[in-house]
Amino acid sequence: MKNKSISLQTLLKSVLAILLLLSVFEACKKTDDPVVIPVDKSKLKARIDSATAIYTAAVEGVQVGNYEVGSKATFKNYIDAASIVNGNTAATQSDATNAYANLGVGMTNFAAKRVQEIAAANLILYLKMDGNANDASGKGFNGTLKAGAQPMSATVTSGTTTAAVSWTGWGGSATNVPALTKDRYGVDGKAYTFDKGSNIEIPYNSVLNPAKELTVAMWVRPTRIWDNNYVLSLNRWNGYKLNLQGANKVFMTVKTAPGKIIDKDNDSPTLDVNKWYHVAVSYKSGTMTFYLNGTPVKTWTDVSGDPYAVKSNINMTIGQDLPSNLYNLSTDNDADGNVFYGPWGGFFTGDLDEIRMYNVVLSDTQVKSIYNAEKP
Repeated sequence: MKNKSISLQTLLKSVLAILLLLSVFEACKKTDDPVVIPVDKSKLKARIDSATAIYTAAVEGVQVGNYEVGSKATFKNYIDAASIVNGNTAATQSDATNAYANLGVGMTNFAAKRVQEIAAANLILYLKMDGNANDASGKGFNGTLKAGAQPMSATVTSGTTTAAVSWTGWGGSATNVPALTKDRYGVDGKAYTFDKGSNIEIPYNSVLNPAKELTVAMWVRPTRIWDNNYVLSLNRWNGYKLNLQGANKVFMTVKTAPGKIIDKDNDSPTLDVNKWYHVAVSYKSGTMTFYLNGTPVKTWTDVSGDPYAVKSNINMTIGQDLPSNLYNLSTDNDADGNVFYGPWGGFFTGDLDEIRMYNVVLSDTQVKSIYNAEKP
């Protein structure tokens, strides 16, 4: 009986001990600090180091390998934002992951600001206009100074009706050729001024009619606003043309197939008269982009088709829509369906300089680098 009593006491003591342990355990659970899961910032740190090295080595400028002026400051903002997260002890793993991704975006954007070389083969025409109309691209497409269309008469045929008409042309004369003038720097004899159809005529070559892509860039100073301010033309609307319309916006036409003509403008802003602008337009199927002073101002994506291969060997003209001698022809169509009736034409009034043409679409950075290299 005694042994049983001792056993019962021992059992009770054991139960009490277990209960005491359980109470202590519960107390510990309530008072201990929460478990901290370490944040892995190793990938973020490595990307910051890599981005910093790129930033430090980068040089801004307009030469190949340089980065667009002002792009380093933007890139530094990405690096600084990532560094703040990396140094924040309260940052979560989600914060580190997001910072890593955002810095990656900054690195990609900065890489796109690096000036890429434009292959010499892609420059198909370059008129410096430094005292002449010679081509500096190496392709040999030298231009000839031409007078505007002269007063003339023509026989016009429409259906079964033939009639003689006369008109006064542009009011030019045999000596009305482009004249040397001051360029955007104010230097004499380094640009040409155009009016009343005076133009530069460049012999036709299929190289000037790119099969897939096209970029035209030039310095333009309009001195008159009107509907048919033709700056550059290859067979009018049967090839491609660049002109300033009545609203004084840059306007580009590209024919892509028989009966299919793309007409677009830079949307905004309009150009002021008596002011120099760097104008550029690029085209490929799916995209036409307009630039003013190195900045893209409008991109159209509702365009399609490759530039049309013109059938007629009509010379390119700068300052007028067609070679002057073609205005003497009747309304009979050429192989591309062009009409050579003079009053339908137009000419540019103003100054032009540094005309470049490429058979590729230049990147935004490449256009900006040309502008930065040539701006006053």
